[in-house]
Amino acid sequence: MTDSLPGWLEFAAWARDNRWTLKRTIAHDGWAMSNNAAHPGWRIEWGPAQRSFMCGRELRIRADLPQMPDVQALVLDRALLARLDREVYQQITGTVQTRLDDETPEEMRWLAMHPKLSPNQMGVQLRDRYGAIGSDRDWVSGWLEGALAQALEERADATPIEAISTEPFVLRLARGQLVLRQAALTPGVALLQSCLRIALAAQDALDRVHS
Repeated sequence: MTDSLPGWLEFAAWARDNRWTLKRTIAHDGWAMSNNAAHPGWRIEWGPAQRSFMCGRELRIRADLPQMPDVQALVLDRALLARLDREVYQQITGTVQTRLDDETPEEMRWLAMHPKLSPNQMGVQLRDRYGAIGSDRDWVSGWLEGALAQALEERADATPIEAISTEPFVLRLARGQLVLRQAALTPGVALLQSCLRIALAAQDALDRVHS
């Protein structure tokens, strides 16, 4: 039954109040929100994680952003960046090097393809809790300023240090789409709203860096 999903009634009320259509997944192991006239091409999901490093279940926001430039960018918790760095290094130096291409998630492949932002490029607000990589570091650094940096900082301040390893966060830009992933075994509306603020700030920042 849908009300057996964590927070279902709470999310149903929020979706109704904010004009999203909420539906359970076909497998009844999660839900999806879509069809919001104010956010065409956006979809909010919760269910089994699609990445092995996301710890079981995740909240996802997917947004088609036609105005996005041809830039690849990845922002993630600093602890997760360090862990993925180690895993990528082990795969590259292992005996089966093709695994990096054939089996490794795209986010991990980017670690071998794109340079990391320096602490100065991350800025004072973000450098202690987040890392970032990108095909154009200066562009990514500019994108991470202002309201987006504030939204990311607020999310970090609300996340206990001890929860970072079990509740990782990833924000990715590529091929005209923004994807946010937040590990969440038992999601709540407060977490959804925090992630949505980040996604909306990321979209607004795209307009700012283009102006």
